[in-house]
Amino acid sequence: MAFLRASAACAVLLVIAYLAYLVLIPFGLVDSSDRLELPEIVLAITLLVGASFSASSYSVTDFTIGPGGFSARLAQYEKRQNSLEAEVSALRIALTGLVTKYEWDHLRRLMEQPMVMVRFREDRKLQLELDRLDAMGFIKPKDEVRGLNAIVDDHASDPHEFDLKNYVEITGDGADYLELRKRLKDGESGSTRR
Repeated sequence: MAFLRASAACAVLLVIAYLAYLVLIPFGLVDSSDRLELPEIVLAITLLVGASFSASSYSVTDFTIGPGGFSARLAQYEKRQNSLEAEVSALRIALTGLVTKYEWDHLRRLMEQPMVMVRFREDRKLQLELDRLDAMGFIKPKDEVRGLNAIVDDHASDPHEFDLKNYVEITGDGADYLELRKRLKDGESGSTRR
């Protein structure tokens, strides 16, 4: 660490010396035969860039000059990007696990289909799924008085399918959830194609 600070201080001093030299040229204080040529100026600029990185919290982990130009990898940027990718991955898992695949299917169908045909189940699984979606604010009952109990009242003894859209509607939060989950899923499939 001390070596890196000493080299950074040395680079800064060299850059200051080069800059002072370059400032003296226009004032005629340096003989034209003693002026720096293009390679020395490029070196001075390179030192300036190197010194600025040395003084910052970024460190160059790889520097390449080739026929295609030059490239440099900065450790600070990589660390931050890796941290952001880990957070997005955690959010993706949390968001996907927020609702079950059956609850997600109800939301998706409520959003996309003109009719959502379902059947009342005696084990009340449909009712439980709808209760959870309502509790999260992703759907709301159309009948504000009877709420989701309207489904039980109207279809508990009816084996036929009915349109769920007659009883519930997706909320703005539900639509936002679907959109966010879709964007994260699209981002995931895009990141695997790299």
